[in-house]
Amino acid sequence: MNFKIYRILHLILTGIITIPITIFLAAGAIGENYTESFFVDPELLLLIVLWFIGAVISFHKRFAKYGLIISALPIIFFVGAILYSIISGFFI
Repeated sequence: MNFKIYRILHLILTGIITIPITIFLAAGAIGENYTESFFVDPELLLLIVLWFIGAVISFHKRFAKYGLIISALPIIFFVGAILYSIISGFFI
């Protein structure tokens, strides 16, 4: 597969996964929001910034592979958080 097509597909798929999940988690997820602000945990929005930085870097010819790795980091964080909660017995 052509690297340009792979790069665009990678960025679309990681963006579709990263942006909604990050906004959902930053807004307090399913828990109740006792504050008057929309984003209870705004520091989680940095994952969108990280994905965007990776997306921009991936279009630079010299650092394209590093940009794809950086744009996949939020998804790796989500998978790690889910695995940690399963291993620690949160869902049991």
